Amino acid sequence: MQSKIIFLLLVSISCAIALQTVNGRIKITVITTAYCSDTVTFIQNHLRETYSLYSDYLEVEFLPWGRTQRNVDGSLTCQFGVADCWSNRVHRCALDMLKGNQTRQLEFMSCEFVIPITSSYRCAQEMGLNLIDLDYCVSSSAGDHLDTAAETASVASVQIINFIPAIIFNNDQPSRDVSMAAFANLRNMVCQALAADPITGVNTCT
Repeated sequence: MQSKIIFLLLVSISCAIALQTVNGRIKITVITTAYCSDTVTFIQNHLRETYSLYSDYLEVEFLPWGRTQRNVDGSLTCQFGVADCWSNRVHRCALDMLKGNQTRQLEFMSCEFVIPITSSYRCAQEMGLNLIDLDYCVSSSAGDHLDTAAETASVASVQIINFIPAIIFNNDQPSRDVSMAAFANLRNMVCQALAADPITGVNTCT
């Protein structure tokens, strides 16, 4: 009963928060971490459906960082342990190899975020990525550079939102209320914003 009340509250919040387009488009940034069941829920139950309906109007960015902490010696400590860190690094490298094709990026992340979550190169192989190149990125300074970029882009937002996945729209200031509303009802938020912008041609939301 309590979980149902919380869900209904989040849905009501999502109806009250007005998302806006920018030149007819919406950018969705999703901060993820590999072993997070809430991220599985969001990608499988909300993001995939929303993207399938409105991909022409969406820019989707993934930041695989989550609640990762950088230690004094430069090493990383991840929320769900060593496997979480390794998988996040694989995600960063694979997404970089797929840059310029957000549909393929979403397909890769959808493949990765299923239950049970495992650490492997299976999804990268299914995407047709060169596993030698991927392994080189994961084990080299190329991966280090991607770590730094994800850290820089994620840390402040995660501190404010305090939930993974953390969701930010249009590079706006991060907001816990907005992020939680999107987690509960992304499709409606996106549709309402597109319908409010006459240049999109979106007229109705169901």
